[in-house]
Amino acid sequence: MRVQPWVRRGGPAVLSAALLLYLMAYAHWPGMLAQVDLQVYRFGATRARDGLDLYSAGLTGNPKTLLFIYPPFAALALRPLAYVAEPTVQVLWLLSMCGLVTYAVHRMLTATGLAVGDGLWSLTTLLTGLVIWLEPVRLSLQLGQINIVILTLVLADLLGKAQRPAAGIGIGLAAGIKLTPALFIFYLVAIGRLRAALVAGATFVATVVVGFVLLPTGSAYYWLRGGFHDVGRISVDRWANTSVGGLLTRLHAPAALATTVAVVLAVVALTLAATTYRRGQSVLAIAIVGMACAAASPFSWSHHWVWFAPLTVHLGYRAYALGRGASAWLLWSLWALLGGWFLSLRGASPEAGLLSFRPGGAWRDIITGSYVFVFVAVLIGTPLWFWRSGVRPTPDVSPTAVPAGVRTLAAE
Repeated sequence: MRVQPWVRRGGPAVLSAALLLYLMAYAHWPGMLAQVDLQVYRFGATRARDGLDLYSAGLTGNPKTLLFIYPPFAALALRPLAYVAEPTVQVLWLLSMCGLVTYAVHRMLTATGLAVGDGLWSLTTLLTGLVIWLEPVRLSLQLGQINIVILTLVLADLLGKAQRPAAGIGIGLAAGIKLTPALFIFYLVAIGRLRAALVAGATFVATVVVGFVLLPTGSAYYWLRGGFHDVGRISVDRWANTSVGGLLTRLHAPAALATTVAVVLAVVALTLAATTYRRGQSVLAIAIVGMACAAASPFSWSHHWVWFAPLTVHLGYRAYALGRGASAWLLWSLWALLGGWFLSLRGASPEAGLLSFRPGGAWRDIITGSYVFVFVAVLIGTPLWFWRSGVRPTPDVSPTAVPAGVRTLAAE
């Protein structure tokens, strides 16, 4: 199992071109370095440090915009930001997020069994160059969003040794910072890792308890007075919600139906992800559950869909390590569809990506739900792939027993 020869030369070239385009974009729109969501995190951390209410005002003093919407524990976890000057925080955060994207891609590829001598770093550079220009990832970098941290916590937890005592802590912390990754606790149950699921659940509960101890007023509002599901604090723009609930609401479906569909999709995704895991495709399984987190959430911004990154890595590995032509076609088609293509060079910040198209009528409602359609396509396409390719469950699905890439080769 070795990556195709052109990747050894082309991978570094693709990453270099991707980074050069980033430098050009930041030079054209210097305001991107401000990372407005990072400013909100720092604002919440500062208020937590000073003993002020987290939820009564926004970054600009307006109680309706740029609000801190995360659990109290998130403000405590981000508290170090309050002690560093804002310009320094902006540079360090951006560089750290770029480093985490590289780590995430590399970690997923090592989980497949790909080794350094097989072209691991060459494929890492190629796929990192593609991943950072997926629009949800690009926008997360522009906004200074925490999505990449959440992605990394979950990946490091799920792809580590299953038997280690700390397994589950990363997922519990991710859920404590941002609620939607809690779906991965149910995924751990679905794949039979009950101890890790209990650790993840206990860690999440511990984050809530720590919040009540150190920030009792904010915790009471967030957990006891409904702050955690107050969608109105997030946005009143009906086109900003990219979840299945947002899509169905725009299409005038009853709220009960939107909730039912979201729950059904989450259950289907967990079932399929467990099946996918048992067939040795752990990276694809993570992508499915991650996309389900964004799809089933009451509200999801477009940048919440960073879970397209594991899907990209899964296809890239199959395309350029296993030599599957269909996967290469799907990889580039997906990247063309989900890439951060700039629609205009005007304005203080770029309009980019598929969801930035604003046609009239019902098309606008539908296009802003495009990420949900991609997710549904994966839910349909994955079992069809298993059926057509004959991928079978592996005898031992422990991520430390046999490298996933070896299992995949044996199955195919």
